[in-house]
Amino acid sequence: MRLTPIDVQQQQFRRALRGFDSREVQAFLDLMAAQMGEMSRDNKELRNDVRRLERQLEEHKNREETLRQAMLTAQRAIDEIRDQAKKEAQIIVTEAEVRAEKILHNAHSRVIKVTDEVNDLRRQRVRAIEDLRGILNTHTKLLETYDAKEHENEVEGTVTVFEKVRPPSPPTICSDEAEAVG
Repeated sequence: MRLTPIDVQQQQFRRALRGFDSREVQAFLDLMAAQMGEMSRDNKELRNDVRRLERQLEEHKNREETLRQAMLTAQRAIDEIRDQAKKEAQIIVTEAEVRAEKILHNAHSRVIKVTDEVNDLRRQRVRAIEDLRGILNTHTKLLETYDAKEHENEVEGTVTVFEKVRPPSPPTICSDEAEAVG
């Protein structure tokens, strides 16, 4: 059975002959009732404090759990973003490598094409020079032939003109005939 301050205050004792002084007993009971009342109030306040602190603790635990969940979610999001960024970076690198390979292939093809064109131009140049030399040789021969014929024709033309203009000359003696005459 639990005693309350009122129980202590209202407690009645039998009187005996040689018993305790009833005023002292009553004073002690009053003092004890007052202290029990104070202790009861303190106990009640402490219980209220405990309940309040338990609620706060529960709230803190809930907040902590919420924060932990938020941190886990944030970490997962960060990991996903990082993984996605790595994938995108890898895709970009791969695409860049493919483009670079195409550029190199095109450049190599272009170098081969330009080299072939240069070689063709060199062959054409050599052929053109050979053709020009042939043409020059042909024209030189033609000129030489022409000059000789022209000179021959000029001489014949001049001789013909002189022969027409000049009186007939006495017959010429050849050097063999002159020696024989002389």
